Amino acid sequence: MSAIAQVIERKDRPAHVRFKRVAFEDKAATLQAGRWVGKDVDIVMITPPYSKDIIEMKVTQWLSNMKQDVQNGRLSPEWAEQYEKDYERWKNGQEIPLHGTPIKGWGLISPAQQELLLKLNILTVEDLAGINDEGIRHIGMGSMDLKNKATAWLSQMVDKGPLTVEIAALKAENSEQKVKIETLMSQVEKMNSQLTAISRQDRIEPIKDEIGADDIESQNQAVEPVKRGPGRPRKEQQ
Repeated sequence: MSAIAQVIERKDRPAHVRFKRVAFEDKAATLQAGRWVGKDVDIVMITPPYSKDIIEMKVTQWLSNMKQDVQNGRLSPEWAEQYEKDYERWKNGQEIPLHGTPIKGWGLISPAQQELLLKLNILTVEDLAGINDEGIRHIGMGSMDLKNKATAWLSQMVDKGPLTVEIAALKAENSEQKVKIETLMSQVEKMNSQLTAISRQDRIEPIKDEIGADDIESQNQAVEPVKRGPGRPRKEQQ
């Protein structure tokens, strides 16, 4: 088993990797040319979980070892892929992310405890929850209490995960329904306005029921008086 596999073979947590670029001198070429001859070489610095040990090697050798260890089943393909992504981020000038919840700023432990864990390369809550006997010895007094806090906190987060997703889905559905209701109400108000406008245009003027004096006079003129026959007495005389 290669040296890299020995320090990152744990399947629960990945090793912490950092990178640096170092100038290597080719002394023979320098002597022959009479000037400095060399090249920049990328170096990986590997720290296994819960340990202060740092293993340095050339990145080219590191990548080759990882491929061999993955083929032989000694290294998880997921972790190998993650390490390669971390190297690409570093080359592009990006910060390498922590794989988990940072210990720094975790509110369940004191600043002094955070500082102690960071010095031991226990950088995440997940690292703390998974510490082995070696990590417990390095932390010293109160190590089991810290581990139990981390384990309980992560368990609580896992339990709340499905509920959080469900609540988010319900909120999204409610928002969608609210938009639909507002759209329908707007359409109804628009239709009511259109109906009101049509009703005003088609309204019929009412017929006048009152009869004025001019109407009576014109009616009298239209009716001819009845003529009285000869010799017939007036109605008053009868």
